[in-house]
Amino acid sequence: MNKINTLNKKNKLLNILSEGCRIHPAYRARRKATGLYKECVIVWQARLNINDLEKS
Repeated sequence: MNKINTLNKKNKLLNILSEGCRIHPAYRARRKATGLYKECVIVWQARLNINDLEKS
């Protein structure tokens, strides 16, 4: 992935993290989501994807 695509993807993921879950406003993906709420799972997946981008 080139640098611009990586930055765009990271920006999108950070936006998901910053908005968080509407049902659980305090959830910021510090621990794994339980899987009961789709929005929490999306936030958790964004956190994992950002971690992967940072490693590569």
